Amino acid sequence: MLLLVASVVDAQEADPPIPSPTTTPIPVETPVTEVESEAEQTPEPEPTDESEAPGEATPTPIAEPESVDDPEAAAEASPTPTAVSEEEIPAELEGQFDLSAYPETAKRKPREKWDTFKDGVRGLLVWDFFDSRLTIRAHARVQIDGTLARADDKMEGFYGELDNSLDLRRLQVFAQGTVDHHLRYSLSFNFGADAGFGDIFVEGREHGLNVFGYRVGQFRLGSFQEPFSFERVMSSYYTGFLERSLPIWTFTPGNNIGYMVYDTTKNKRLTWAVGFFSWGQTNEANASNSVLSVTTRLTWLPVYRDGGRKLLHLGGSFSTRDPNGDVQYRSRPEARFVNFLVDTGNIPASRIHLYGLELVGVRGPISFQSELIVSQVQGTEFGDVTFWGSYVQVGWFLTGEQRSYDTGMGVFSRVIPKQDSRGLFKKKPGGGLELTGRISNVDLNEGGINGGKMVDLSFGVNWYLSATSAVKLNYIHSVVKDHGHANIVLLRYQFRPLPVPGWR
Repeated sequence: MLLLVASVVDAQEADPPIPSPTTTPIPVETPVTEVESEAEQTPEPEPTDESEAPGEATPTPIAEPESVDDPEAAAEASPTPTAVSEEEIPAELEGQFDLSAYPETAKRKPREKWDTFKDGVRGLLVWDFFDSRLTIRAHARVQIDGTLARADDKMEGFYGELDNSLDLRRLQVFAQGTVDHHLRYSLSFNFGADAGFGDIFVEGREHGLNVFGYRVGQFRLGSFQEPFSFERVMSSYYTGFLERSLPIWTFTPGNNIGYMVYDTTKNKRLTWAVGFFSWGQTNEANASNSVLSVTTRLTWLPVYRDGGRKLLHLGGSFSTRDPNGDVQYRSRPEARFVNFLVDTGNIPASRIHLYGLELVGVRGPISFQSELIVSQVQGTEFGDVTFWGSYVQVGWFLTGEQRSYDTGMGVFSRVIPKQDSRGLFKKKPGGGLELTGRISNVDLNEGGINGGKMVDLSFGVNWYLSATSAVKLNYIHSVVKDHGHANIVLLRYQFRPLPVPGWR
């Protein structure tokens, strides 16, 4: 054990500080056009779960350059550029844009007009008003899932036949932007399986929260994801499997109304977040509502090398919660459109403590992540009870990409393939190909409560068509103690547009 600690300390001392992302100006009078990258990129810090032409002017599109290998040559071949703003391009997209202006709308060729239309559909157009004091970006994200589930006779006798379906998992419509250059906001609504409002918040953009002249950190106010767990804080579009693992699904809180202060150190090795939440919801993502919850998360990078191609992440989370009534822990077998297979039922509780531990590593195309979640429920009719769950997950990019890491939030971020897909039936189809494996479990039996025990063994193939689109295929073998097993196949297509400066 002493040798292990010594090696980690040595690695930390040997690693240089993580440099801040290089900033690049962009024009204010042109919409941002997505250009796919052929090189690995490292993302800049991004806020959790996700601007510009004058309001009355006709937006001028930016056409894609023929090559990103020589941006200076591309700039020389372009017309005179327009004015630029102080905005920064996210680090993960650096080098993907030729930012020169292009011909007026009336002079463009049909292909250029078609490209502009596609960019509009992708949600990459941004409006600004009042000399950029108000900016608005409207866009959408989508996930479409197919589910094929078969249970053995024992499980069907207990739960009935499992559902097969083709469903809209998420269709999230967003409006995001900035106000008076100092605040940014996000408004979203989900039309998918868990219909309802998502992120609705405002947060400091640069200076953050100051107390007596000292900067404490960035702040966020509204309804948003509580800072708990590596996999929960990470966007569902960036996870290695279609759904989060059993313990994350069962115990961790989701979006609630509150206030959060968060930040990262200058060398990007440490992140922290503390949030205060109330008016909690009881829904698919929250086991109970809450009068008051205090949730905190801390992460540390003892190893970070080669722009994130080699890293070791350690993290921990804690939440103390004051439930207003009952708590109910239950879980599906990592498939949203399959029945709940373990369930405690309603448990009267006066207090809940949640604990989480995180261990994550990346070595080139291979990634590893694991978490342990423990829930202590106090004041039940059975006395104090403890439930728990854990998972271990690995991933391997056959095409050489890596898991991008967000040093601002301490989670994995967008995967950018080295080469965009050319089509499934091409000799060299392109895109990024990742194989994943995971084992997860949850134990909801304690004292007189028999919620059940479930173990899932899962395998996945992820094909990243581009930086915005992916197809994911999962196989899950789910076993419920004393109630049989099920085999489940999931298929998903997902799309999430590229970010504009300052957003994920």
